[in-house]
Amino acid sequence: MRRMIGTMLALVLTTCLPAPGAAQAPTILQQSATAPAPRWEVSLEGRVGFPTGYIRVSETVNHGTRLRLSDLGVDVSEAVEAGVAFWLTPRDAVRATYLYYFLRGSATLDRSIAYDGQEYAAGAVDTNADFSRISLAYERLLTTVLDHGRLIGSAGLTYVLLNAGLTQHGKTKAEDFYLQEMPVPILGLRFDYPLTQRLGLRASVAGGLLPKVDSLRTEGGTVYTWQSHADAGLAVTYAVTPRLGVEAGYQYTYFHQHEKSHEDNNVFELIDHGLRARLTLRF
Repeated sequence: MRRMIGTMLALVLTTCLPAPGAAQAPTILQQSATAPAPRWEVSLEGRVGFPTGYIRVSETVNHGTRLRLSDLGVDVSEAVEAGVAFWLTPRDAVRATYLYYFLRGSATLDRSIAYDGQEYAAGAVDTNADFSRISLAYERLLTTVLDHGRLIGSAGLTYVLLNAGLTQHGKTKAEDFYLQEMPVPILGLRFDYPLTQRLGLRASVAGGLLPKVDSLRTEGGTVYTWQSHADAGLAVTYAVTPRLGVEAGYQYTYFHQHEKSHEDNNVFELIDHGLRARLTLRF
């Protein structure tokens, strides 16, 4: 996985450097008025990040240990995201994305810990906190600013499936956070600004939260859940052709989930700073 993401980053960086004397291709906004506008857009993105955060899983009267990701050896994150969008009109689109986050690590504990009602003795422990995220959003071009810059707004829902587990001596204990998770409303803004016919800047921000709500599930009584998300990015874009684009830049990710009932009191938090590279094809 790291080799694949590294290859994507290298491809984007090398592609962004135009060959000497290469003719400049027009941006999407500068295509000929007679050319049909693309209706579909597909993208593939890879990320490498440096996560912080923690996890705590309590069961009945056993209070879970608050474990930082660094304590569990989760020092590097990797992610792959695939997306598809359909333009209903030149200003409106529907976009679906699937993101898979790799959060794995190994560490040697210097003390015993409690996780989901089970005690882990001092020694080697492996962690798998991978999760996937499915999102569906409506996008609309809000306005054109600074001559050719475009401000695009979005509104939609996102759903996370997290099943974090610890393994010691071949035995795994996992907490199924996904059973209490619910779709979270997300609002976003994206600003695209062309610097030249091929080169541009892209800034984006999105976020949403779900306050304390009844998850409609019972496990030792009513289970209440809180969730919040935040994403922000800044990237350089490059039009290889009018319909093939690449971009590379910085990505910030925040995810927090808290679920509580008479039996459970579980929290997962992720704060991630990383680099991302994306290929986008329009047709």
